[in-house]
Amino acid sequence: MLTITKGQTKFWYLTLTEKTTISNPTYLFSITHRLTNTTTNFIATDVSAYTERYNKFSVIEGTTFDVDSGEFLYRVYAQSSPSNLDPDLADELVEQGMLKVNNTVVSDVYYTPS
Repeated sequence: MLTITKGQTKFWYLTLTEKTTISNPTYLFSITHRLTNTTTNFIATDVSAYTERYNKFSVIEGTTFDVDSGEFLYRVYAQSSPSNLDPDLADELVEQGMLKVNNTVVSDVYYTPS
């Protein structure tokens, strides 16, 4: 399961290369909220130095994508196009799973009696 907190940067580590059959792929992420059925598509850049072992993506909720908090189904597609955001036009589905987007962390407030 992938997780992220709203407004924060997170690294996601996936093993996509071993399932990808095209060369030099661009990865398209498609996330669908489980309650509202709203879908958001975005392209994330693989920043891994060792793509034959793992794929590393730096994502920022609110910048890379912007969604409500909750549970999502995610699908990752490999494609040759660097700009396509339509999963129907992607070359192949390489991974799917669950994503949880948590609310922004709120710090505790402590009061000192006088």
